[in-house]
Amino acid sequence: MRSFVSAVLACAAATLLRAAPVPATGPVSVVTFPIPGHVESAQKGHFVELTLAMGEAAGLALDLKVQPPSRSIGEFLEGRRMVLFPGLDVFFDAAHPRVRTRYSFNCKKDYIYTIKGRPAYATLAALAGRHVGLTQGYPYGPEVTRRKDIHYETALSDEANVQKLLKGRIDAFIVETSAGTRAFQSQDVLDQMQFDDDKPVSQQDVYWAFQNTDEGRALANKFDLALEALLARSDFYQRFDASVILPRGCKP
Repeated sequence: MRSFVSAVLACAAATLLRAAPVPATGPVSVVTFPIPGHVESAQKGHFVELTLAMGEAAGLALDLKVQPPSRSIGEFLEGRRMVLFPGLDVFFDAAHPRVRTRYSFNCKKDYIYTIKGRPAYATLAALAGRHVGLTQGYPYGPEVTRRKDIHYETALSDEANVQKLLKGRIDAFIVETSAGTRAFQSQDVLDQMQFDDDKPVSQQDVYWAFQNTDEGRALANKFDLALEALLARSDFYQRFDASVILPRGCKP
């Protein structure tokens, strides 16, 4: 029965994909930025490979560029790129509306990292009065940035924050799991890493963002239908890592 339902979903999604109108303006301009493991190049990375597969499923030619974060986000906000991923709500404001896919493809969770043998903190409230490291350019959620009772200090990299932790210059630092683990590992102190995997201090849905135009809305619909078609395939989680690709985003 399950395979029958999957087949019906795939057929329906494929039919809708063919029917959805998108202006014929050549390759779709897509921009992203480097994220270890997720965006390694224009061909490699969890997020990149899923996006390319969706373009293929939707019958779209994608012109995918990998650029520094500020440049990629800036070019999208200026209307020079049609699609940006990963998209996060913190990138946009009322002056820069965007269209997004109904589906997400990841949930960005930030945690409080400390050193074993020192006090551990599981909530932002517990950090009141503490010196806490943040990483420059990192898209922290409002739960983190609006706190006025925490003494935030910015470092140029996650690795720099690990070093500040080891030297006792900060009490903790906040970052997502993959980046935090990689930073401790790169400093050869993974065995000293401490955080509570059950208690993220902020969560943000990760999605594809499009220009707020008729073409952008049509493309967002195409992307959603393409993901539905891919999800209906029995080999979806053989092709894509189930611990990374989360179509429900931060929803349980």
